[in-house]
Amino acid sequence: MLLPTHPAHRSVSGALAIWIAATLAVLLGVITPAQAIKPRYAAFLVDANTRETLYTNAPDEPRHPASLTKMMTLYLTFDALESGRIKISDPVFVSRHAAAQQPSRLGLAVGQSISVDNAISVVAVKSANDIAVALAEKLGGSEPAFVDMMNAKARMLGMRNTHYANASGLTDSTNVTTARDLAILSVALIHDHPRFYRYFGERNFVWQRSTLINHNHLLGKMVGLDGIKTGYTVDSGFTLAASAERGDRRLIAVVLGEPSIVVRNRDAAALLEAGFSVLDRRAVGQVATVAAMLPTLDHPALRIEPPVEQGAADDSDRRVSPRHHAAPARHARATKAKARTKAKHESATHRKATHRHRR
Repeated sequence: MLLPTHPAHRSVSGALAIWIAATLAVLLGVITPAQAIKPRYAAFLVDANTRETLYTNAPDEPRHPASLTKMMTLYLTFDALESGRIKISDPVFVSRHAAAQQPSRLGLAVGQSISVDNAISVVAVKSANDIAVALAEKLGGSEPAFVDMMNAKARMLGMRNTHYANASGLTDSTNVTTARDLAILSVALIHDHPRFYRYFGERNFVWQRSTLINHNHLLGKMVGLDGIKTGYTVDSGFTLAASAERGDRRLIAVVLGEPSIVVRNRDAAALLEAGFSVLDRRAVGQVATVAAMLPTLDHPALRIEPPVEQGAADDSDRRVSPRHHAAPARHARATKAKARTKAKHESATHRKATHRHRR
């Protein structure tokens, strides 16, 4: 079994009680939020067009969002572009505070700049913390002021259990959200800013002489999948908000607290595939639910995901020079070819040496 075997099945009242207890403990100073909220599985699947909830698992329990925080950072950036407050070609300068952010980083020096257009791509593709903070400072004047904007927007969107503490998603005990709230934000991103949503589907982005590879490994592997964002911190586990469109249908899956990239991708893919299967069956008059289909579902990610656990490297620096960026199979073929050439050369050299010795 896939998703249903996770130990996060609880009643709504039980989940609410846990959340209230954890919150009270934090407020009273009995335990820290980081102790109260450990990486645990939670999931949400929603039809982005009808807003119908197709599947939930611990949807309202508090979780740390990690780099899914940047979805709100970019939502506010799109707001500013739509309103004309900033232009896509405007420069985004890197402050000392922005440059000091922990990896993943683009690595610009203090005083250097990047266009808003490129900044959005870098945040969406590379999940660069320094550029996320630089965008926050451009829009809010300072990161704390921008965080206030983030929280105000979260309340406006109906994200009732979300509190942002920074613009990047780097570990902070008060950076808290839920699977339901992230699904709400995902739907809002797609519907409120359709012309900017394309940034989340970029599989790579060329910056200067390097190619930055998107951390979302499902891009290009699942039919119709075009976003949205991955994340990882020790406190959050592996997180993913994923969206796919097939025909006139669009589904959004959110998975949080996963133990690895492979499991995270498997579960998100399973949810989306099950969701589309349910919609297909409903269209011909059948009764079907996502929960009932998950245990036996066969989906592409299970067959093509490399069986390699990558750990925290999910949001680490992954900069690849175009000159050396090649598929593993191509690299293997080149290595074998070199080995054969070397063997032939050594064999020929040996024959010549033997011939001279005999003479």
